[in-house]
Amino acid sequence: MKRNKTINELFNGERIERYDYLVTKEQPLSYVSESFQKVIINLDYANIDGNFKVIQFTSTLASEGKTTFISNFSYLLGQKGKKVCLVDLDLRKPKLHRVFNVTNRLGLNDYLSGKLEIKDLVRPSDEVGIDYNISGEKTSAVVNVLEAKKLHDLIQNLKEQYDYVLLDTPPVIAVSDALYVAKIADGVIFLVAQNIARKTLVREALQTLQNNKVKVIGTVLTQVNLKTGEYGYGYDYSYKYEE
Repeated sequence: MKRNKTINELFNGERIERYDYLVTKEQPLSYVSESFQKVIINLDYANIDGNFKVIQFTSTLASEGKTTFISNFSYLLGQKGKKVCLVDLDLRKPKLHRVFNVTNRLGLNDYLSGKLEIKDLVRPSDEVGIDYNISGEKTSAVVNVLEAKKLHDLIQNLKEQYDYVLLDTPPVIAVSDALYVAKIADGVIFLVAQNIARKTLVREALQTLQNNKVKVIGTVLTQVNLKTGEYGYGYDYSYKYEE
């Protein structure tokens, strides 16, 4: 995670896919960073009993900001003294390696196929309290991987070592992967990007999660255009709990 562009270059009304830019780090006093802080506070209230340690992040469709959100979210958790592990379970279109500026080699798929030891799977980042796993070698047997007992055992192992295990996963409508991942997660944070998915599709996605008895902790509204202050257009992150 490093600084490559200014917030004006990144948030100028277009979604620029620079995953290694952390607005919460580079612009800690910005409106966007404050919005992330509110999500952290709300999660603390929802997680008073510590029931949500393995949290899955998904959305209705692609390009709703999951990887951008999870990287900034984890940074703030690390700054608050939490020990966090990020896991890339978007095995079809992995992006987490871009956050840490590494090649997508020797990761989760390699571990599950026996080509990598667990001690080499979890990587430390340059940020305080944050470790991560990349997806690694591509596979056509995605469902088999997500249902593997070895994966379930891995997540359980990480759950015992970290305060939070954050799972970056595919959208609900596109493929069934998110539903398989939900079986190993304690709860889901559902992201909705403004002007990306239609309301009918959002309802369908949430209904699909509900039908599969998935616990939705809350929803986050992302990519809201703001025309305020010196930063011009940006992305807002607001939070709503599911009762």
